[in-house]
Amino acid sequence: MTYRFTQLKIIAGSLAISLAGAGCTSLLNDSPSAETQSVEAQANVDEAQKQASAAPVPPGVPDFSTALERHSPLGTINGDHRPLAVEVLSAEERFSDAISYAAAMDSYALLIWKNGQLQVEKYFEPHTKDIRSESASMHKSVVGLLIASAIADGLIESADDSIGKYLARWENDPRGDIPLRNLLTMSSGLEPLIYDGSGQSEAAKFNAGIGDVRDIIFTRPLSDNISTETFYYSGLVTQLLVLILEEASGKPYADYLSERLWAPLGAEDASVWLYEEDGFPRGHTALLARPRDWLRLGLLIKDQGKFEGEQLIPEALMEAATTPSAANANYGWQIWLGNEYQDMRFYNDAKIGPSVLASEPYAVDDIVFFDGFGGQRVYTSRSENLVIVRLGALRFDWDDARLPNLVIGAPE
Repeated sequence: MTYRFTQLKIIAGSLAISLAGAGCTSLLNDSPSAETQSVEAQANVDEAQKQASAAPVPPGVPDFSTALERHSPLGTINGDHRPLAVEVLSAEERFSDAISYAAAMDSYALLIWKNGQLQVEKYFEPHTKDIRSESASMHKSVVGLLIASAIADGLIESADDSIGKYLARWENDPRGDIPLRNLLTMSSGLEPLIYDGSGQSEAAKFNAGIGDVRDIIFTRPLSDNISTETFYYSGLVTQLLVLILEEASGKPYADYLSERLWAPLGAEDASVWLYEEDGFPRGHTALLARPRDWLRLGLLIKDQGKFEGEQLIPEALMEAATTPSAANANYGWQIWLGNEYQDMRFYNDAKIGPSVLASEPYAVDDIVFFDGFGGQRVYTSRSENLVIVRLGALRFDWDDARLPNLVIGAPE
């Protein structure tokens, strides 16, 4: 399934690259004013969105809403469900523009939490509060939070530890010298998995779970072209973090997630797609949780590791996890940041492959968010006392700034 997703990413990325290249040529030749640059950037985004929304989805792409039925084998993240201690309002009229945008983007669920109240809890037919759709890379951010938790618990000494301390296969290997921090910030220096156009490439096998996935991970060499100062987003890197968590905690990933976050958050049971019948979940994708439980995670981020009065992750570690990394000003510990405006946000420094569009800067400068392919999002802002959850169908034309800005700009 993820292999087909990546094929789609390449299609969207090629479009974004061509449009971005056109804009760059203009800037180099004419040195236009900031106002002109802004107009040209907006034109690029508008055209990219128009073409992406008109492009047919290739055959064989699964419905994100049916992930629970399609993924196998599945593991369980045990929760300890309790109702959210929050007043539920009905402010759909106030946030009608945001709801309309979510509907136009084929959303399954939209939750808007602001100023201590759940202002909007909208499920788009036929979906309900129990939808557990494909979360894609939003799961990566949960892994980042768990690493912070493991440091708080003393299971991991520091983000500056060499990863060979926790990975026996690399204990005496140069790859074992990579600092944990560089995995967290997607600057590992490891050679990325490359698709060769077939289902037999290591990338395809890794995503599909074909063969010995652990061997695929541990045989990745250090790259000759990508250093530990280079941002290169990779699901394989997140899987290394999952292995480190299991080694450091002495527990299966699902058990540590349950005990450390899921049950304390009062979440309902969730599911995770496994590589192996007896475990090893895909930490880079497919955490299948209900919308309200993604909201709980957003509240944890917004309140600097505190949830309903209990400090689950120390504030200092949450600050570290949401601080811009040396490799990318818009990335922390597997968590995205809205610090610098990019009309097309790429997933590597070379600006190759998929990108995400943004028609304008965020309305506030403290947006922290989970990013899942195709517009799966949990946006947070401390200054706005805000959490937004959007789950829905894959959209190439998702506008990263549109939904949060519509919510922030809604009339009082």
